[in-house]
Formats: sequence, C-alpha cells, structure tokens
Amino acid sequence: MPRIERLHQNTPEWHRWRMQGIGASDAPVIMGETAFKTPRTLWSIKTGRMQEGSAGPAARRGRELERFARHAYERQTGIQVEPLCLVHEEFEWMRASLDGLSFDGSTLVEIKCPLSLRDRASAEEGRIPSHYHAQLQHQLEVSGAEQAHYWSFHGTDGILIEIRPDREYAKRLVEAEAAFWRLVKENRWPELANEELDLSADPKWRQAALRYREARLRLENAASEEHQLRATLECMATARRRTYGCGVEVLKSSRKGAVDYAAVPELRGVNLEPYRKPPVAVVKINFIEPNQP
Repeated sequence: MPRIERLHQNTPEWHRWRMQGIGASDAPVIMGETAFKTPRTLWSIKTGRMQEGSAGPAARRGRELERFARHAYERQTGIQVEPLCLVHEEFEWMRASLDGLSFDGSTLVEIKCPLSLRDRASAEEGRIPSHYHAQLQHQLEVSGAEQAHYWSFHGTDGILIEIRPDREYAKRLVEAEAAFWRLVKENRWPELANEELDLSADPKWRQAALRYREARLRLENAASEEHQLRATLECMATARRRTYGCGVEVLKSSRKGAVDYAAVPELRGVNLEPYRKPPVAVVKINFIEPNQP
C-alpha cells in the first residue's frame, strides 16, 4: 500500500516534498515524451542548479478550476474522490500528487482544464494527449489503482477517458526514473558534446529572447481571455444546433469517438512499429530564470 502524506498541494511544504523525489509531472520529461522540458533541465532543478519557472496561464487556470472540475466529475460519475499525496510502497523517491482518489483506492482522477485547443480536441476524439501518458502511468504505479480517469474539464462539463495500467510500460518507467534519480543523488550528469549552447553574452540572442518572452506572455494572456469568453458563449448557446449574433456563431455537432487500438484483441502482440510514421523534429522554447544555467 502506498503511504499517504498529509500535505496540501502548492504549499511550501508540498514544494519541498516534490523536490525530494520524482512526481508524476516529471515522468514525461524522463521518458522523453514532452517538448516542454528536457531531462537535463529537470535534473538541474532537482539538484538546485535551476529554479523551477513560475506557473503559466494554463497551470493557473487549472488551479482556479480544479475544485469545480472535481465536483463536476463526481456529479457525472457518482464517484467521490479526495486529493491525496502518495509515496510508492517500495520506492521512497517515487511520488504522486493526485487530483482525486476514490475512497476504495480503485480509481484515480487526473483533472485537466486545457487552454490548448489540441489537447481539447484530443479529449473530444476519445484519447489523451501523448505527453500525459507517462504521468498517468506513474500515478497508477504509485497508487496501485485499478484505473485512471482523465477528466478534461471545459468550464461547465467535461470529457472522461478511462486509462488502465500498462505493466510493460510501467516497468520501463520505473527503471528510467530510478536511473534518473541516481544521477540526482550522485549530483552528476553525463555531458554530451553539442547538446547545449550558452548564448547569454550574445546581444542578438538577448534582444530576440527578451522580445520573444514579451510576445509569448501577450499571446498566453490573450489565449486565457479567449478561452474564458468561449466558455461564456458556450453556456449561452442553448439552441440545439446554432446560436449566433454580432459576428459570432456557436455550432453544435457530434463525431464518432477515436478507436482505442490498444483495446483491440486482434492487435495484441502485434508489432506496430513497421507502420509508424517517420519521427518529427520538435523545437520547444521555455522560459528560465535570468542568469540561471
């Protein structure tokens, strides 16, 4: 059984506790499944070389709506859940801060209040965004729950996607996280040539970086306002198909759900790698604290 830590999320005590191990949001970074942060950056944060960036509009929106999203989830499913912080029964460094766990421990819920239109579209198609796969499997491994409910909340209602434990993936996940945590505890990182380049002293880089930060902050603020207004319009759009006026229309329709290929019995054990498309290069630009490595 996992150990329960009586902590409140986003408090100083909780932040210190997170720094002492690997949480669910760290899992996609370690598994290389997100462009939002590199393993080296995460290692720098865990070893105190870099400060974790402040929460962006998406994270702030999630915190503001989490309580309402949880109540909506409970109303729709009839499952009562409690936010909990857990430690793995075997690995002290493996931790999870759950948005909710059912009283019998069988079901956990991960709440997302997406600003990203892509993440929202994924939920509408019946699938979770790929960068949340490791997070959910980490939570399942720590909690020992039988299932995870990915709850994509859109201001008034939400979309629920059920996730089951993937034992083979969880084994790889635990091995990768254990190896990463050893690097943290040993305070070392394998240096690789051409992996990093510090242009802090380059005036052209400085000018472009400062302008980029300002532009992206304006964009994120605009996106946050757009989603709030979208939610207002959706609430007011009571017509069955089309509500319109003042140059804006809200159209309602339905589409078929996406196929969950992992659940197709005929595909179990089939190697699908030969059918995978070529890899795509991904470039992500993050904010870091000035004068930090």
